[in-house]
Amino acid sequence: MASQWSFAQTMVVVDFNIPASTLESSLNAVARQTGAQVLFSSELTASKQAPALHGRYTVAQALGQVLEQSGLVVQARDERTFIVLPSNEAASGNTPSTTASPIELAGTEITSSRLSSGVVPQARQVNVIEREQLKQLRQGSDGLATLLAKSIPGMADSSRTITDYGQTLRGRTMLVLVDGVPLNTNRDSSRNLANIDPALIERIEVIRGSSAIYGAGATGGIISITTRPAGGEQMAETTLTGVSPLSQVGSDGLGGQLQHHVAGAQGALDYAFDFGARHIGASYDAKGHRIAPEPSQGDLFDSNSYNIGGKVGWRIDELQRIQLSLSHYNAEQNSDYTADPAVSRLPPGSVPAQPLSGLSLDEQNQIKNTLVNLEYGHSEVLGGTFNAQLYYRDYFTRFTPFDARGVATRGRNVDQVMQNSEVVGSRITLRTPIGGADTELLWGGDFNQERSDMPIDIFDPQAFDASGGTVFNKIGKLSYMPDLTSRSVGAFAQLQHRFNEQWSMEGGIRYEYATAEYGDFIPLSESSTANPATVEGGKVHYDALLSNISLTYSPVSGQAVYAAFSQGFQLPDIGVQLRNARRGFDIGSSNLEPVKTNNYELGWRGELGEETLASLAVFYTTSKLGDVQSFNNGLILTRTQERIYGVEGSADWLTSDEHWGAGGSFTWMKGREQPDAGDWQDMTGYRIPPVKLTAYLQYKPDEDWSHRVQATYFGAEDYRLKGVESFGRRRVDGYTTVDIISQYQLSEHDQVSVGVQNLFNRYYYPLYSQLMRNSNNTSHLPAPGTVLTASYTHQW
Repeated sequence: MASQWSFAQTMVVVDFNIPASTLESSLNAVARQTGAQVLFSSELTASKQAPALHGRYTVAQALGQVLEQSGLVVQARDERTFIVLPSNEAASGNTPSTTASPIELAGTEITSSRLSSGVVPQARQVNVIEREQLKQLRQGSDGLATLLAKSIPGMADSSRTITDYGQTLRGRTMLVLVDGVPLNTNRDSSRNLANIDPALIERIEVIRGSSAIYGAGATGGIISITTRPAGGEQMAETTLTGVSPLSQVGSDGLGGQLQHHVAGAQGALDYAFDFGARHIGASYDAKGHRIAPEPSQGDLFDSNSYNIGGKVGWRIDELQRIQLSLSHYNAEQNSDYTADPAVSRLPPGSVPAQPLSGLSLDEQNQIKNTLVNLEYGHSEVLGGTFNAQLYYRDYFTRFTPFDARGVATRGRNVDQVMQNSEVVGSRITLRTPIGGADTELLWGGDFNQERSDMPIDIFDPQAFDASGGTVFNKIGKLSYMPDLTSRSVGAFAQLQHRFNEQWSMEGGIRYEYATAEYGDFIPLSESSTANPATVEGGKVHYDALLSNISLTYSPVSGQAVYAAFSQGFQLPDIGVQLRNARRGFDIGSSNLEPVKTNNYELGWRGELGEETLASLAVFYTTSKLGDVQSFNNGLILTRTQERIYGVEGSADWLTSDEHWGAGGSFTWMKGREQPDAGDWQDMTGYRIPPVKLTAYLQYKPDEDWSHRVQATYFGAEDYRLKGVESFGRRRVDGYTTVDIISQYQLSEHDQVSVGVQNLFNRYYYPLYSQLMRNSNNTSHLPAPGTVLTASYTHQW
């Protein structure tokens, strides 16, 4: 592992919360959290485990704790570089400069992260999922969105489909980053968490609460995903996974994945390559019935996907490194089923959605995501570190066809929407010590340009009606949203200072300036008229100045109390207004001020005895203007004043011998909004989920075998206003799911994992399905019944 560390900081004390894991993962985690440069050979750490690390340590103390039972020791080459060696080599005085073979960097990576600090502890709640834990948790979830919903306090439940619509964090939007590249787009298609295959992920860091450190989008928090690193001892790993529903066993429901990873280094060059292919079969509810396609936001039942990518890095010298990453992900549906429109005529919520066979549609749901990422790091610029990043993203997604003949703003067509987005951006991040080891300035800037459009295919309505909703014959193409180009530039400065061992503070500001422009276009609402009107092009601009400040007090080792104020912002979704434009539309009359949130938080995290780590946070978030809300298919666009408040807590217990572990979390929040000239009212269920409780019990009889049982409970809630049901406002029934996961290390190079989701085959509707995104029974989808997942991994 190699990352950056500033001189004269070896005595800084850092708060660690690293679970028991492989030795390599733990060493990488220490390096990431401190910014130290930790050099070791994968050959030395192979098959070795490290104990959990909780508490406050210097980097040298932390490394000593991690290596305590490994037969390895750590030596400091200088104030910023640490080398892991066998104890006999250290005793004889050998170092990599005097031994015959040079040490290889294991898991080398460049990181321009702005989320960690070697000076002050984080004044916010953070969850970290390392690769080993992620591999385990994947056996008990149907996708990344569901996995996070079961693991992260404050996060709403997933839809169990392709969309993350309604899956909020603390009731607000999440900024999703992959190696620092944002997956959010201004014209939000709500498929951000479906844009990466979880098999490629090395680490997930979830920061809860409003933040502007990466710019727009993180009004609820940040999900920062790091993919598998390049470098280390040459290795190859192959994983074969099989999936089968148990409520209805058959070939239609079978799924599987083959994933291959190669990494290594040759002198100053290091590399990593990945390739994977996956098939997702049909999904069945607890009664053994096929789950219908989701017609509003889409799904990937009966689909095939593949991912391919690589990283190549070059260590220019001891201070500089450059890395190029490329990846491509493509998931495409090929199903014989559509949603039966007949159920929409029955009272909402009275029957489940029904699948209808015989679908004739050439192009179905699809996601394509291509990323190019160039990163450069220098560990001695102005006495600190410098990181620069230049990225490009090409994104395409296609939705399910929709019968929009009753919707004036969509031209009264049977149509299918697509979205094309091209994103180019850059980041510069510097960490500069000021006057010693106790003060650091984190500063830099960002640029982001996005060009998006939304073409729409039109189908023959007569053929659609005659077939009962299964035949889609394309008869034309129109524009749902014209070419929209948005640009934003931002600059920030964050000062971090530790007064002494007990007190520290952090504060900063960010300024963001953004523009958006589009040309003349004929709105979809005019497409069916004899003399369609043209809407003139326009340009808008907006800016935001944001600030944050926090104070942390650590009365004793292993305890921290903090108070924090932070602001986040979300650029307005201009596309949702353009796509619903009518004759005479004037962008100047639209309410396009950014969503600016004020987040107030009090929190605590620390040790309860020697075996338990816990946290508690109380938060209150306000915004004068909420997101642009689209009701009745765009006929109503509104923004409201918002207040969200809540409590989150978690606890994790692990015995000293690490045989037993247990833990859980709870989340409760309330959201209120005030429409223009109206009274305060509860926010919809798509924003504010009901109470959530999670719990797990883990047993590890020896180093080779582990078992985990986990449960997730979402409570009941009534989101209706005076008994009236509408979009996102319905009665919700509570539900509980239980999963079981087992892993066994067959040998030094072979591991098997087995997981059972929804162990007791509970029949229930997720929150998304109870709220019915399509406002009728076609979106009333039961959750999957019991599902078996089995994986085999071999390291070559």
